[in-house]
Amino acid sequence: MSAKVVKNYLFLPNKFYSMNKKTKIIISIMAIIGTLIIAALTVLLVNTYSNLNQTESEIKEIEKVMEFEKQVSIEEFEKLSQEYEEFYIEINNDSLLQLINEEKQKVKDLLQELKTVKATNAKRIRELQKELGTVRGVLKQYIAQVDSLNHENIKLTQENVKVRKQYESATKTVKEMEEKNAELGKLIDMAAVLEAQNIQVRTLNNKGNDTKRLKRITKFEFCFTILRNITAERGEKTIYICINAPSGEVMTLSPDQLFTFEENEIAYSAKKNIAYTGENTDVCIYYDIENALEKGTYHIGIFADGNLIGTTGFALN
Repeated sequence: MSAKVVKNYLFLPNKFYSMNKKTKIIISIMAIIGTLIIAALTVLLVNTYSNLNQTESEIKEIEKVMEFEKQVSIEEFEKLSQEYEEFYIEINNDSLLQLINEEKQKVKDLLQELKTVKATNAKRIRELQKELGTVRGVLKQYIAQVDSLNHENIKLTQENVKVRKQYESATKTVKEMEEKNAELGKLIDMAAVLEAQNIQVRTLNNKGNDTKRLKRITKFEFCFTILRNITAERGEKTIYICINAPSGEVMTLSPDQLFTFEENEIAYSAKKNIAYTGENTDVCIYYDIENALEKGTYHIGIFADGNLIGTTGFALN
């Protein structure tokens, strides 16, 4: 039976052989195509892997560039912050100082954000760089304002110095004039003080005759001449006599007899009103003795216009 099968096989028709040959050709073609596809896929995979490596390298390069740009921006922000610090020292204007402090804080906030933002966040970095440019522009405006203010301040300072010097010079001149006027006033006042000369003292009894006996003396007579004085004020004047007893007390007829001398109220012994014309004027003033007289030296003071215009003394034994 095997022999039969073999025999039958050997005697297959040509058509069968022809179909088997075609099948082999198709399989060969498919194998070639598969090989080509595998080769193409291999090439594609190799190229893709190579491209991926290249892309990763390019990304790293881009990241390096972005990191560099970020560091440059950070340095610019730090430089701007330093400029604000140095600029702050030169400010002497409260309102402008407040604005600069606000911008300075804004720079610090932007700088802090820039340090923390990822270098790959290009969008935010560009936004921060734009804000940096805005802040720098504001700083330039403030610098221009400060320069203008400083220029005005320098101008005002120079004017103030000039005015102060003029004021000091005028004040000095006025002071010198006041001192001269004061000295002149003193001289005039001194020149205007009346002067009593030729003072004569008489001790009289009740009949108006001279006596040296203490018990008989009832009156003192003081005669003198008020000298000519063209600078003294003319008109009615009150002349006061102060008699100091040997005990040092002022002899007075009443405790109410007071007048002003060197801002003090002092007692006087006698007074007389006269009409002074500026020329030599003779005056006599009397004092009535009411109490027993002491032995010793009596001191006499003559006053007018609040000034001591003459002195003398006499002794009684």
